[in-house]
Amino acid sequence: MKIIIIGNGIAANSAATVIREHDRESNITMLSDENQFFYARPRLTEFISGKSAFEKILIHDEAWYKKNNIELLKGLSVSSIDTEHQVLYGSFGSLSYDELLIASGASPSFPPFYRPQLEKVYALRTKEQADHIIATAQHSKSAAIIGGGLLGIDTAFALVERGMDTTIIEFYGWLLPKQLDQDSAAILRDLLSQKRLKFLFGKQTASISNEKSGLTLAFADGTSILADMAIISAGVRSNIAFLKGTKVATGRGITIDHQMRTNVPHIYAAGDCSEFEGKMYGVWSAAKEQGEIAGLAMIGQDVDYQGSVIGARIKAAGIDVASIGDFSMTPSTTVEVFHEKDIFKKYFREGNKLKGAILIGDTSDYFKLQKEIAK
Repeated sequence: MKIIIIGNGIAANSAATVIREHDRESNITMLSDENQFFYARPRLTEFISGKSAFEKILIHDEAWYKKNNIELLKGLSVSSIDTEHQVLYGSFGSLSYDELLIASGASPSFPPFYRPQLEKVYALRTKEQADHIIATAQHSKSAAIIGGGLLGIDTAFALVERGMDTTIIEFYGWLLPKQLDQDSAAILRDLLSQKRLKFLFGKQTASISNEKSGLTLAFADGTSILADMAIISAGVRSNIAFLKGTKVATGRGITIDHQMRTNVPHIYAAGDCSEFEGKMYGVWSAAKEQGEIAGLAMIGQDVDYQGSVIGARIKAAGIDVASIGDFSMTPSTTVEVFHEKDIFKKYFREGNKLKGAILIGDTSDYFKLQKEIAK
């Protein structure tokens, strides 16, 4: 059987791993648009800060692919799929498949003000982009990070560790608006402020311009700031352009069912490019789970994906932060709060069932709580 996997991220490698655990005979070919082996994308900020050499964040090296008899084709792009004849086309020519997994991931999403010709304005998603950021940071004293999400905070602190004056600019009134409520975000903000991070909340960036003195970031309220460089961390968009003209159903991502199947036979999807019951998770743990389930499904194993427990666990400026499940408030929601020094824990329950939790300073119960919420 010929199995092709589009992608070389966590979903793609998780799928390849479980396939090889059960099937040593099928041919597996992986297609990557980067020229790197599989690395921990969330740890690129360690590379930027100088804490870790790139080799330290590699997960699968060349020997792993050889050992598992997996052909990895690097630096290539897919342009189209002939779903009827089961053939891929791209910069590699053409490849036929029996089973296809699309784990093409996502790319940075740029706000309307962004212009490609802007100098010293970057996004962070790949090793190549990290290289550009490092090169510019070596000759810069200040940076502006547009977006107070997970990646924005980690990137900001990586630059602080390089000795830069760094400001996070967030449209909402608090950090991590997708992961934290206002109370917990305020705790995190205070802790991060002690680590020399600066913040501007409620600011919508209207434009960025290159000036002789550096960058001018102008906001919708008429104010502005100066910075030597800027990094845009404003979300991602699915890499699914090559599906245009095919019968593969898409919304914001590729629509999948409980077996990770698309609506087209022999085509599966997993990770940041996929959409399950209207949800796009965009986190490492969900992509890993989806990749493993897709791999099993592709070789005929019985699987039943019920969605992933939404959670995020990061170390921001050395501070452990975790958000798990649902922390929305309803008339029947009860809340329990524990706060002592630098440790903050908040639990959300509906009746006797735990539905969500926010942890700051101590995330040792993360996996235990994740399992309890998933029951």
